[in-house]
Amino acid sequence: MAAQAAPAAPAAVQVPAAPACQLKTTPNAQNRVDVVLTGFAANQRVAINRAGGRSAETRVDAQGNLTAKNLRDGTYSIRAQGRGGSSTVPCSEAPAPVTVNITDADVVATKPNTPTVPCNQPTKVTFAGTLTGTGSGDVKVTWKGNTGKQSEHTVKFNASNTAVPEFTITAPRRANPGADAPTVNAQLLVPRQGSETGVSSEIFEVTLHCDAGT
Repeated sequence: MAAQAAPAAPAAVQVPAAPACQLKTTPNAQNRVDVVLTGFAANQRVAINRAGGRSAETRVDAQGNLTAKNLRDGTYSIRAQGRGGSSTVPCSEAPAPVTVNITDADVVATKPNTPTVPCNQPTKVTFAGTLTGTGSGDVKVTWKGNTGKQSEHTVKFNASNTAVPEFTITAPRRANPGADAPTVNAQLLVPRQGSETGVSSEIFEVTLHCDAGT
């Protein structure tokens, strides 16, 4: 009996995406939104409707997508025209923007944590910082030290007294025991972000207490 070929596996069927409409806040604009359409039929005719306003007729692109930018804020829906008639797709509301308002930045020194240090060799000095404010979200901060070192971080602010990553700089050794004790300082800066005003800590200065004879 001749061998028979196994039946071919059925081809995968791609399920079309359901039409959807989402509102997104227009960048750098107040009370304006972008209406983003996805999942519609290629080149389908649609009407963008704002409650209490006029509708605007247009078409989605060959991929079934469309972004109508910088429209007046409001409640939107989409009327899609098809062979079987028209259907309405509601637009999901744009999420409220997350606002962070940093009101203060504080700095303390945490190391060295010994009474004295050998000043005839370089000494690492570590600073810790905290942010005070309201809201939640990402905040950019910058550390600056008088040695020329600086570092930048993005902090997830979610409560008053949110800690930022520590900052370490190296105090130079002093040339001889009769010279002034080494001194370093650091400052924590929160640059202006969006409409918020930038803030900065006071410059926190540390003068080392030297071991005798160093």
